[in-house]
Formats: sequence, structure tokens, C-alpha cells
Amino acid sequence: MTRGSTPVDPGRVLAMRDEQRHRGPDSEGLHAEETVALGFNRLAIIDLSPAANQPMRSDDGSVVLIFNGEIYNFQDLRTRLEGLGRTFRTRSDTEVILEGYRQWGTDLFPLLHGMFAIALWDKGARRLHLVRDRFGKKPIFYSDRNGEVVFASELHALLRGLPSRPEVDPEAIPLYLVYRVVPGTTSIFRGVRKVPPATCLTFDAQGARAWRYWRPSFAIKRPRSEPEILEELEPLLRDAVRRRLISDVPLGAFLSGGVDSSIVTAFMAAEGGRVRTFTISMPSAGINEGPYARLVARHLGTDHHDRIIEPHTSEILPRLVWHYGEPFADSSAVPSYYVSEAARRDVTVALNGDGGDESFTGYHWHLAARCADVYRGLVPGPLRHALAPLGPRLGRAGAGPGPARALGKFLVRWGNRDPRRAPWIWGASPEEDLDGLLDPRFAKTLSLRLDQTAEEAYASADGAEELDRALFLGLETYLPDDLLVKMDIASMAHSLEARSPLLDHRVVELMATVPGALKMKRLEPKHLLKRLASRYVPPSVLYRPKQGFAIPVAEWLRGPLRPASERILTGPRIRERGILNTERIGALLREHAAGADHQAILWTLLWLELWFRMFVDGDLTRDQTLDEVA
Repeated sequence: MTRGSTPVDPGRVLAMRDEQRHRGPDSEGLHAEETVALGFNRLAIIDLSPAANQPMRSDDGSVVLIFNGEIYNFQDLRTRLEGLGRTFRTRSDTEVILEGYRQWGTDLFPLLHGMFAIALWDKGARRLHLVRDRFGKKPIFYSDRNGEVVFASELHALLRGLPSRPEVDPEAIPLYLVYRVVPGTTSIFRGVRKVPPATCLTFDAQGARAWRYWRPSFAIKRPRSEPEILEELEPLLRDAVRRRLISDVPLGAFLSGGVDSSIVTAFMAAEGGRVRTFTISMPSAGINEGPYARLVARHLGTDHHDRIIEPHTSEILPRLVWHYGEPFADSSAVPSYYVSEAARRDVTVALNGDGGDESFTGYHWHLAARCADVYRGLVPGPLRHALAPLGPRLGRAGAGPGPARALGKFLVRWGNRDPRRAPWIWGASPEEDLDGLLDPRFAKTLSLRLDQTAEEAYASADGAEELDRALFLGLETYLPDDLLVKMDIASMAHSLEARSPLLDHRVVELMATVPGALKMKRLEPKHLLKRLASRYVPPSVLYRPKQGFAIPVAEWLRGPLRPASERILTGPRIRERGILNTERIGALLREHAAGADHQAILWTLLWLELWFRMFVDGDLTRDQTLDEVA
């Protein structure tokens, strides 16, 4: 879109569209007028007819829509709109958005339940709306420069539509090294940003303006018993699953045998029909969830597919760097990519358990926050003040993990002070995480406060308990910046749609009203979800240590990836960039090879350098292997 009368070259839009064909291989479309061009690749899920293809235009041509995702309450909204006199040509949720906007304008957006990235061109008002779902499941990158707005679902597609390659934003580098992603609305490139979750961003001749249509609140607690909470929670979860089963194409579920995916699968099975479930095992990577997944599958009678995968990380890593488009160091992107590939052989839609940890307290920092609430409730302020100096001393006790060090870290972060400056989800502190990694000359050019992202989110939390703040911070940062990016890119790389019933916003709103003492009864993570799931799946899968999708990065960096990673991270090109301290990197590599555990930062650095070679230098392709990288 251009704000003036400058024509848009549709060829640029076609290049962007072709760059992300994997997101929608079933059909492609283009709407072009003098100052606006919209391109779309469709993954057909509901109403497979050509009439439901996109871009979709209103009957009078006044509104044009492209939309990635699913609206789970579209049938309810359609009934309302029909009652108001609106007529429909298709059975699609796309047309419901189109007619809903014509009826209600931007008041429609808070009514939408689902995952979505919407671009809506209001021709009469000469106005473009970019709208993102509540949690940020579906991405939108955009550039608003020189009177022109360019946007796309993936960053590498956006680059194809820009007149020239933007410069790397130096302030994004330390943020990435601390958070392992480029967080918030920033991107790795200057002038390229992300539409925030739960936000409508509007562009017209007057400029750009944004408004947020939803925000999770933990301010109000409703006292009730555990049975009363479960009685309210179960039908809500069942409805969330039921609405995500609407599909005109084959549908299944990821099943790890953990709490989250098991309860989703159980409610799918309760709706009738045999559920197709998918698990991958990577024996050489130490990932084997097969026994637990098979136990649940047998119990629920699913059509289960347990596939053995041999990860070829040297080959897959450049491919992942291309798909993610900006530096992204969550190593579980590797198994997420493979499980999506395995499921896509049989289904086009897969439900997952994402969101269980975020609402039901599944992370270690939730436990720490709950312990802080208990500690502050039991220990008077003067005594906490007296104990606080023990924190640093205990934290230094011993080089490795242990009870004393854990207690010391707890006292430092939670014992006596407001912990808003500690981004405890990602690491110890920005200073510790960077630890001399930046070239001193480069570091002097930076002005950004590294803890600003976490601090701003923490400060905007409205809950009274530290557990409330921890949950809010995860929903505002870790979820949209990391977990949802990981799943969206990994699944859409294979043209697979991933749906997350536990991230239904109604479930999140309900759980936000539950006090921490009930969420983590006797400090048990996910206590309420486990109690509910125990009605339907064997207890042995519920009360076991949290496993996650971890891969043995440490061993790979000492073994098969060591020659390539050492060559890449100590070569002349990384020195010439003048960004990183190559002496410090060399020391980290030597220490890791000798047995120290530096896997997280080395993986982060390796991905960063590969990204530079692919998207800045332009001499690395997604089809190369690490062994071929000079």
C-alpha cells in the first residue's frame, strides 16, 4: 500500500507470495489496484471451493480481505450476521470476517475467537487494517517507510517486497543474545517491525495508529473450591477442543504422552471418531516419548503413528535459519520441524498442547514465583531483609547446581526486592548472559537497556501475586516471542495447520481468576489440569518429570557439529563483522569441548552467524549443509 498516488508494482507482491508458498500450496491469488496490491497463498481447510479463495472481495468491491488462520466461532458470528440481513456465498470463516467488518467495522475484531493474521483493505476509507490474534499465534511483519506499507507473514518474504535490503539493527543483537529470540515488536532489521498480539494497526493518509483490543488480567480472584473450578473448567476445555475440530480436511493431534497433549486428545476422542495421533522419537538425540504416548493412545483408542526420526542437524539447520527468517535459538525448533513433517504425511491440521504451561503453571519460574508468594507470606519483612545478604554468598557456593546455590539465587531474585529487573524466564541477568560476548567497540555504540523488555511487561501486570506476574510475563513475552513462533514456522514449513485448544482465551481468562494457592496446590505444577486429566488418562503419564522437547545440543557441539561450529565461529568473517568478541567465543568452544556446558550460548551464536551469511552476506542457501559452509 502507498499513501499517495504512487502505483504499486504487483510484481513485488508476486515475488513475496511465491517466497512463502509453503504456507498455502492449495491456491494463490492477487488483488491489485493502483496504490494497493494484496497477494495470498491458501491452505484450504474450511470450504475447499474456489469461491472461498483469497483475496476475497465484498459484493460491492469496497472491502478486500486476506487472512491466515482460523476463526473458531465463525458459525456463531455468521448466524448473528444473517439475523441482521447479511447474506453469504461460501461456508468459509473468511467471508464471516468480511461481512462482519462491513456490519460492525473494527468492533468486529474483539468478537473473533481464534488464531489469525488479517489484512483488510477498506477501499472507501482508503484505510488498511493489520490485525493479529490475542496471543500472537499468527505473525505479521511490516515496514512503514517512505509513504509505503509492506507486510508479510514471514520476514524473508517481506524482504522480497522491499525496494532494498534494510540494515541490520545493532540494538537487536544483544537482545537476541539475551533472549535467544528478537523479542517484542522489534526485528533484526531496522525499519521492520511486528504487529503486536491482540492489536489492530491501521494505516491511512494520516499515518499509522494502533489499538489493543484485549489484554489478560489477573486482578480479580473469584473464591471457589477446587471441585467448583474443575466443574467450570471442563466444559470450557471441551468446547475449545470441539470448535477446533471443524475442518474439511484430515485432522489429527500431536501426542507426547504429557499432560497437555493427553487431555486435548482425550477430549478429541470424546467427540467421536477415531483420532489420528502422532509422536516422534529420536533415539540418537535422547528423545523417546513413545512409551508414554503409546500408553495414552491405547487407553483412548487412537490411530497412533509413532515415527522414528534420525535428525540430520548439519542439513536441517540452514533450512531452519531460512524458514525462521531472523535469529531464533530455541533448539526445540528441530524436533518441532520433524514432528510437523511426520504429521503432514497423513493430516493437514494437528491439535497440540501448547498453552498448558502458560495458564496452568508448568514452568520452573512459576514454581519460583509461587515459592516467593509463600515466603513473603510467612517470613516478616525485617527477617527477609536480614536473610537477603545470604543470597550472593550461597549463589557462589559451588560451581554447579545444588540446593545451596538454588536457595542463593532465590534469595537474590525474590527474597527482599522487587524482581522486575530480573528477566528470570530467560536467564540469570542480561549482564551474565552476555558475559563479554560483544566486541567492546561495538558495545559502546549501543544504547538499549537489555532488561527493558521484561521490565515493561512485568510492570504492566495487574495481579497482586508474584505468580500472577510470572504468568502474565510469560503470556506477554515468552509465548508470542518464542513458543508460538517456533510452532507456527515449524508447522507451516510443511503446510500443516497447528491448533492450540489450551490457548483459548476463555480458558486463560478463567484461570487468571484462580488464586495461586489453588493453581499450585502443595507447590504441584499444573495441579488443576492434572486433576482434570486424571479422569481420562492414566495417572502414570501425569505425575512424571516434565520432559519437554529438548535435544542434545551439548553432545552435538562436542561431536558431529564440532568441526563445523568451530570453523564457523572462529573464522575470519565473524571477526570482520566487529560485533562479537572472538577471543571469548574461542574460550567458550574450548571449555565446552573439555566438558563445560555452554550449549545454549554456542547454539545461539552459531544460528546468528548462519543468519548473517544467509540474509546479509547472501552466500548461504537453505539447501547447503554446515559441512559445506566455509
